[in-house]
Amino acid sequence: MKLQLTKTTEVELNRLNNLYGDEKSPEYDYWNKMSELETLITDAGIYVDGAYEENIFNDLNEWCRIVGPMEYQQTYLNTHPNAVREKIDKMLRENIITIVE
Repeated sequence: MKLQLTKTTEVELNRLNNLYGDEKSPEYDYWNKMSELETLITDAGIYVDGAYEENIFNDLNEWCRIVGPMEYQQTYLNTHPNAVREKIDKMLRENIITIVE
């Protein structure tokens, strides 16, 4: 299985990347101005791109256990798997991502 952005999320993620990631934008590099929903969208993009761990899994909880310490920059395992899982659950509820086979 893997995480996949919804079509609406893909469009919004591109907008956010242009707004905050384009050097020509007046909002360039002001990522801290993002709303909670915008932060969830950018985090979803990071998960889907496999920045912390390859975006393929058989067990989502195990994937979260691996991602947690990397995302929260901890050096030991089992630090923040629940925080990652809670974020993914929220992304699913908000229709930001889906889980596909």
